[in-house]
Amino acid sequence: MSFGRLLRRASSKASDLLTFNAGSAGSRSVLDGEIIFSKNNVCVHPAEPLPGLPEHHPGYLCVHLEKDETLGSTLILTWVPNSRIQRQDEEALRYITPESSPVRRNPRRRPRPPQHRPPPAPEEEEDEEVGVEPSLQQLQLEDGDEGSCELSADEVSRDSTLGSDSDTFSSPFCLSPVSEALGESMRVESSQSQGFRWEEQQKVLALEQLCGVFRVDLGHMRSLRLFFSDEACTCGQLVIASRESQYKILHFHHAGLDKLAEVFQQWKCCRETQLKDQVADEKSCMQFSIRRPTLPSTETHPEERLYRRLDVSSWLRHLNHSGQVEEEYKLRKAIFFGGIDPSIRGEVWPFLLHYYSYDSTSEEREAWRLQKRSEYQEIQQRRLSMSPEEHSEFWRKVQFTVDKDVVRTDRSNMFFRGENNPNVEIMRRILLNYAVFNPEMGYCQGMSDLVAPLLTEIQDESDTFWCFVGLMENTIFISSPRDEDMERQLMYLRELLRLMLPRFHQHLMRLGEDGLQLLFCHRWVLLCFKREFPDTEALRMWEACWAHYQTDYFHLFLCVAIIMLYGDDVTEQQLATDQMLLHFSNLSMHMNGELVLRKARSLLYQFRLLPRIPCSLHDLCKLCGPGMWDSRYIPAVECSGEHPDSKSCPYGGTATPQPPPSPSQLNESKRSSKARDIFNFRKQS
Repeated sequence: MSFGRLLRRASSKASDLLTFNAGSAGSRSVLDGEIIFSKNNVCVHPAEPLPGLPEHHPGYLCVHLEKDETLGSTLILTWVPNSRIQRQDEEALRYITPESSPVRRNPRRRPRPPQHRPPPAPEEEEDEEVGVEPSLQQLQLEDGDEGSCELSADEVSRDSTLGSDSDTFSSPFCLSPVSEALGESMRVESSQSQGFRWEEQQKVLALEQLCGVFRVDLGHMRSLRLFFSDEACTCGQLVIASRESQYKILHFHHAGLDKLAEVFQQWKCCRETQLKDQVADEKSCMQFSIRRPTLPSTETHPEERLYRRLDVSSWLRHLNHSGQVEEEYKLRKAIFFGGIDPSIRGEVWPFLLHYYSYDSTSEEREAWRLQKRSEYQEIQQRRLSMSPEEHSEFWRKVQFTVDKDVVRTDRSNMFFRGENNPNVEIMRRILLNYAVFNPEMGYCQGMSDLVAPLLTEIQDESDTFWCFVGLMENTIFISSPRDEDMERQLMYLRELLRLMLPRFHQHLMRLGEDGLQLLFCHRWVLLCFKREFPDTEALRMWEACWAHYQTDYFHLFLCVAIIMLYGDDVTEQQLATDQMLLHFSNLSMHMNGELVLRKARSLLYQFRLLPRIPCSLHDLCKLCGPGMWDSRYIPAVECSGEHPDSKSCPYGGTATPQPPPSPSQLNESKRSSKARDIFNFRKQS
């Protein structure tokens, strides 16, 4: 019997044992070591794309029950890369066939020496989920009879051979001795294989050094978070965090996460998390939550579903016969809610970045392009005609850094992939010419991350340059070298958190100055979320910000949305500043961008409905012109009292009304007054 069929048989057997209702007739308790959930093709993704290697690294995941002295029972989660199952590596397979499972391997059986033979042909079967839907509400552990079943792996199913790569998670979570043994096994087997090129061996071995069988006791983790990514709530990510702030993110692309959620919800540790009132020490209790991609109707913008993505036909409806945009506000609003189809980004982005005027005609825009192309050539000529002294200083201050950055920017993107790619040289010229055009700003690390998407979509050197100029001049969330710009945005963000997420703000206050610096979100602002979300989602966020709908600071509402959706661990576990930074850094590229966008639009809507705003946020919507608050509703400005250079509030804010004193406060005031009178009397005597 093939190993793939045997593995499915084991999961099916576990399902037969565990899909009963607790307490029903004929039910029995789960044996120590039995598999209660299993799923094939669960992926891990590297934090950084590896050249020449795929993004997805699928593997087999299983969860089994185990006795625990403190918890009574715990769940052991194990993930084994498909590549090791394909090689029939028994050392790795031991971790997905527990001792007391209905199917287990003989622990005394020694691994076979590697044999020179071609890899087995995959079976032509559909990719099926081998999941289990157990009921653990009142299950007790008991010892059961253990049989022995030695595995004979002559062929591997298609489910176990999709992909040949492994996890890149490197931490104490991984079983490094296993990784070393498997790496040695792979080296021996590779040396005997005739058709294996040396370069491919090195690539596989390099990946083997980064990966490892992942096995962890969930009962002793700090948190389990499930983030569903589809409307049906079957796919998404499982995020496991240890108490040492180590993270593992497992991606369920082919359903099954809903079944695992049911297992967790019936597990005692997760049930206790949801009943914290009955737990004496919250920190000793694991944090568990489920996030779904939909928001309650009370938390969504009322116009959320009214706009579709701006495609060619809808874009043309916004233009008159001369090519002018007839209603700029409607266009920006449509982009804010629906985004732009990638096929027309190169035509629409120059309007959003102020390269084209909205009231310009098609003929005027063509003449403008020719004029700006000539100006761009003049800027480039100034750079090329520098004196040796000027060029030496320019190389030291600008070109040396640019040359280092461009070769490692977006190299996983097809537009920049490969050696001697001419598009990389175009990006380099744009950045060098910008430093000549704006010597005061010059070049700052991170600018290449902003230019790359512009060049990818616009695909014209001169047009991209001038769009980048517009981005740097007219967009608030820029890669700015000035500390005062960043500090102003952080001040706005702190105030927004105080209004909309007071518990998180209080935690920052307890951390003191280090917490209030908001170090974890500096990269969000400086690089416009480009390192936090895949390009498709990050560019949607850029477009929503460029639309300047009701605020120029929509990126700050995106920051608040991320914290609100993914920051539960920070407050529940009272994370320190460095742990908070690690928490959000590990969630990079694993958050749901569309959910964050919808939440941010909802937060902007709620901000608009506030009856009062602090004067510290008065300028938050100053630059966007009319439209933030219409004539029917204008909030009152409340003075925060923080104006060291002015006796009165420069924004005309009124003092914050104080609540009437409580009886205890009145009594305390009277006692203080009486003590003061006695002290003054004695002093005069």
